[in-house]
Amino acid sequence: MPVASLPSPFFIGDFGPEAYRFADMIREAGYDIWQILPLNPLGYGYSPYQCLSSKALDESYISPEILKNEGLIRTVPEKVRVSTIDYQAAKQLKRKLLVEAFINFIPDRQYRRFTAQKWVIDYAIFITFKEYNENRCWVEWPDEYKNFPQNRNIQLLRKHEEIIELHKFIQYQLYHQFALLKKYLKKKRITVMGDMPFYVGIDSDDVYYNRQYFELYPDGRPHWIAGVPPDYFSATGQRWGNPLYDWKELRKHDYDFWFDRIHYSENLYDILRIDHFRAFDTYWKIDSKEETAINGEWIVNSGKDFFTKFFKKYPNSNIVAEDLGDLRPEVLELRDHFHLPGMRILEFNMYGESKEHELAYVGTHDNESLRTWYRSLNRNEKKVLDKFIRNKYPESDVLNGILKYAFNLKSNYIILSVVDILLDARRINLPGSVGSPNWEYKLKDFRALSRRLKTVNKKRMRDKK
Repeated sequence: MPVASLPSPFFIGDFGPEAYRFADMIREAGYDIWQILPLNPLGYGYSPYQCLSSKALDESYISPEILKNEGLIRTVPEKVRVSTIDYQAAKQLKRKLLVEAFINFIPDRQYRRFTAQKWVIDYAIFITFKEYNENRCWVEWPDEYKNFPQNRNIQLLRKHEEIIELHKFIQYQLYHQFALLKKYLKKKRITVMGDMPFYVGIDSDDVYYNRQYFELYPDGRPHWIAGVPPDYFSATGQRWGNPLYDWKELRKHDYDFWFDRIHYSENLYDILRIDHFRAFDTYWKIDSKEETAINGEWIVNSGKDFFTKFFKKYPNSNIVAEDLGDLRPEVLELRDHFHLPGMRILEFNMYGESKEHELAYVGTHDNESLRTWYRSLNRNEKKVLDKFIRNKYPESDVLNGILKYAFNLKSNYIILSVVDILLDARRINLPGSVGSPNWEYKLKDFRALSRRLKTVNKKRMRDKK
């Protein structure tokens, strides 16, 4: 359940009352893990995998109700119930409230300690400069802004001091509200599984301040970009556009940039899923001049060296490998060598034997909903699936039978998408495409989910032994 998809009444889901109510609902239904999408500031196409920062949070997740309860704003805006996310409306509304809260806020020691962190300062400068430059990508900024990481122009900081301080405050409030929610989830014995993209966006503070770790032209534009060749989702492949890492340079510095990203994300979540795990073994290299991902080449990476050094430094890390797609055997060998759980998607692999050391899904945010997927099967495929499920659960219809089947796999983790629990026909994202309706999935209220959770309940769905 993406946080953004919660039925919060301010155009987008946030860290407010609906998140707490959702926690109550799923705990009552027997669930003890909540998997979310990346929470970082959204960039191109509003994709949570094209973010402006690996550490900052998106200001749209701020809860007006909590700001009001803490005396930072006078009134909560009129509630608006919408059935899809409106990113622009959410940002405009919440920025106005955050400016009011900033004016009313009295800094304390905790605030000063948080805002003294290097990443907070760097992000506040970056996003201030970006807004000043009409939200263009940093590679298009005037030289004095573009080259700030090299010269640290003090006059430039003084010019934008007030807005920089505003952005420090915004991050403080976001982390404060998320910490409150995490505390409540812990009380409810709910584990949070977060998601970390393998790549970072070109238009991010990650690249802006760490250009030496990416394959860029001298002007900052990416020379080589990431994606995958033609696959199940797209006949022309997926051209993501993220700049490729300079792994030779990363190795020289013991992968410090990467280790910092993972360790930081692990402090934010209880379990961390690393997206596109296969790129630690081999990654698809595309010339940035190419318009599709068809033309490219697989490059062998040094995943074993990477994880040997990482687990030596962080031996207690709780990482899940997103190991989907057409993989060469070495990817699975790398995963298993470091005892990382992988993923099994029932829409791709309904009949295979389940294993304890894996995460089982009916579908992920990139898949069709269970209802739409079932409708897309041909007559023979439906016949085989119907017989398979009804032999196991003759009292259930096929779709609910599939959910019950998922609940009873051997897998240590079983994750059901809110889309599949609701038997919704909508999907969250279609890989290889950009724009609406991707990433706009939102519940208008909890009524349908509340009813469905009475059926899709852990106690009811588990076979009686």
